[in-house]
Amino acid sequence: MAGRGGGCWALWRAENDQLARRWRKGTCPPGPGSPSAFADLLRKIQGLPAAFPSLPLELAVLCNALHFEMRPAGGCDQRASALIERGLWRVLEARAAPDEGLDCGHLWRRVLQLDAPEELRAPLQLLAALQGAFWLAADRLERATELWRLLTGAQIPGSPCVGCDSELLSLLQMWHPCEMGVSDPLVVQPIRDLKEILWTSAAFLQGVQELEADNVHGALTFLQAAVSGLCSKRVLAQIFTLMGSCNQKIGKPQMALQHLKQALETDFTFLPALYRAALLYRQLGLAEAELEALLLLCQALDGPPQVSPESHDPHLLIRTELLTCGCRPTAFLVPSCPSGVKYLLAQRSLQAGRATEAAEHYLDLLALFQEGPLPQVSLCSELAVPRTPEVFLEAASALEEAARHPEAIVVCEEVVSRTSELIPARLCIVLGLSSEEKAIRVGRHSLENSPGIVLRQQRESLRCVLWRAAAHLIQGWARARLGETKEAISSFSRCLNDLLRVHLVSTGSCRTEQEREQTAIPEAELLPQIRLLALTGRGIQFLELGRFREALMDFQYSLHISPDSCTATLYLLHTLWKLDRKQEVVAHWPKLCSDPGLVEENTGRSFPLYLRSCLKQMEFPRKESFAKDIKNYLRENGQAL
Repeated sequence: MAGRGGGCWALWRAENDQLARRWRKGTCPPGPGSPSAFADLLRKIQGLPAAFPSLPLELAVLCNALHFEMRPAGGCDQRASALIERGLWRVLEARAAPDEGLDCGHLWRRVLQLDAPEELRAPLQLLAALQGAFWLAADRLERATELWRLLTGAQIPGSPCVGCDSELLSLLQMWHPCEMGVSDPLVVQPIRDLKEILWTSAAFLQGVQELEADNVHGALTFLQAAVSGLCSKRVLAQIFTLMGSCNQKIGKPQMALQHLKQALETDFTFLPALYRAALLYRQLGLAEAELEALLLLCQALDGPPQVSPESHDPHLLIRTELLTCGCRPTAFLVPSCPSGVKYLLAQRSLQAGRATEAAEHYLDLLALFQEGPLPQVSLCSELAVPRTPEVFLEAASALEEAARHPEAIVVCEEVVSRTSELIPARLCIVLGLSSEEKAIRVGRHSLENSPGIVLRQQRESLRCVLWRAAAHLIQGWARARLGETKEAISSFSRCLNDLLRVHLVSTGSCRTEQEREQTAIPEAELLPQIRLLALTGRGIQFLELGRFREALMDFQYSLHISPDSCTATLYLLHTLWKLDRKQEVVAHWPKLCSDPGLVEENTGRSFPLYLRSCLKQMEFPRKESFAKDIKNYLRENGQAL
């Protein structure tokens, strides 16, 4: 066999160095040529028996080939493991110390215990660094820690990493790998860069683990360590964003905002930082800043993808983002399509009272329905888009608040047409079944008709009833604002007729409060809310037509549903006043003035966002003048105020 300095080994050494030099200089195109060239060269070398003189070149070529195995997102773990194991077996074979049945961890122990020549130390440590990189990428931090114990010869690190209670980081800090010398085969990536990337990745991954375990202070410590390492601007922006999330969790919003600004200054294309900033602005009550951030985020998602700026040599193959690509903390989540952000922007605009802008955002969102259904589920709760009819109803409510009444009517008509075929003529729902009664009913029915499945079907039918009733309700208020009084009364009546289809039957058999909560149907809470708004709205229209007795009846029904409604009470008294039943008004007036719960509408009642415009429009418009009329009447009749 030819010596290391001549023959085929010299040719293979020249081929390796040429390929590595071209890559490091950036003259080698990032295509399939380099990876296959190193792999082909490795197969040639490993076609000969293993020998210590040839192992430095073989291990250098193996390391170069492994760099390209990591290049795809996550790399090919099985193929890389097989290559590393094959290389370690070759080292043992050269030493004539093979052992059967060893896994990769035990192979490393055997190899590092060998009395290897000095020229083999640097390539072996580079190979170990690559092994650790693959284990970090696979989130096998324990195996990586055990490997660095072997590399440093330490069972317990002598000096802990500054600020971090982490054995892995302490071992990495203690590790001083040998650099490849001038006379050694050339490698595509220096081990000093690789060590820094391993440090950053290990700190980053452990920070995410602590954050997911809700150990926020521990996560901050690891993330602060990761900031000092070598990484791209994208990874640095991720770290700052996570640090912002940590500070937000521990009640330091200003510090969190500072970290999010650092993230955007580092990488302005990192949209999760912008999204987290919007949520933080909401927490701080900065509505203008929140909406501005959401608008920028929405525009960025609508535009072409932006390329993240790089902060280091683009020809480094092992990068922090490749070692952390399997890590998906919640703070990094950004919707792949803009629907979630569009909805959040529209919703927050409507809640902030910016109805004109909200209406436009909702119309943009509805346009996406023409391209296909929106995703109904999101991993991030703030970005979850509600059911399609609710989006339409919120859009109609925004249009109504923006005084775009005809468009609101059209949008509501879409809800009516979509739900009409799904509504039964009569819907009877049994509430309050105890667990024992459910078990008995399951025994009597087949699985397909079990109470649980039937109840789910009934709840879906109830939702459709409520959506169509709400659509008629919004149409009623829109037609009222257009001066179409009779048409408005018809819409309110359709709404009430829809609600009459629903019959809730309570068995009253639940023994405990917990059982009652478990058997309750949340959608049922909307029935009295919509009925209150429809009766009050229709009563107001009857007043407009001078049909006071019909108006009085609707207001009485409204108060039966919600006795603490200030608006319904005022309209009832106003109607009695119109009917010249002023003594009845005077009798009720002191109670209205003395009861704090009746002075203003009950703010504890939770109305859906799409009913907000109706709630606003039913407010009694002449409180002060009506109160003045009553006081004048009392004064004229010599009665005490």
